[in-house]
Amino acid sequence: LKLQFLYFIAKGIDKMMKMGMFLAVAATAVLGEDIKDNYVYFDSNQSLTVNYSLARHSITSGQPWGGVTESGSSILVKAGRHNSVPVSAAFVDGLSLVNVLVTMHAFDALPHDLNFAIFGNLTVAFASGQKAVCHDFRIAQGHYSVHNNWWMGSPSCESTPTTQRMTCICDGINLEFHAEDDSDHMYVLPGAV
Repeated sequence: LKLQFLYFIAKGIDKMMKMGMFLAVAATAVLGEDIKDNYVYFDSNQSLTVNYSLARHSITSGQPWGGVTESGSSILVKAGRHNSVPVSAAFVDGLSLVNVLVTMHAFDALPHDLNFAIFGNLTVAFASGQKAVCHDFRIAQGHYSVHNNWWMGSPSCESTPTTQRMTCICDGINLEFHAEDDSDHMYVLPGAV
């Protein structure tokens, strides 16, 4: 009788463990497929429109990818949000700390881990008629505290980390980017040619 009782207890524990593992796997599968709308906004002292010509992207393994669209002065990246070091490594490849800027304060000069990164050409067209194309311009989403922040950079950009400003030479036009200390906004102005 004791052996039967122990057998039933062992079978019950085994079933509970299998069910727990199944629920954990199912929850991971559901959470891993959660695609989010990730907006980054470009502000200025004049109206502007942005366009992003995507060449490639990097995203944490297992996370969903839905692409990139633009509307007015914003870019929407439809993607999952789980950070990883390989995404950060792809973003910073060929860049140094003077080639990047982050929208909201971060402790690191370069990102340690990122949710996703996009690589391509950023076109900024101002109401004044100035238009600039920034080649090999990278935009990535990371996190700081409870916010998702945005990292931007290019080999043709130079920043002064303590000023939260970055100047990029884009088809002969200088674009000045300023971090507004807002997690999803970047201020951009046309500079001198």
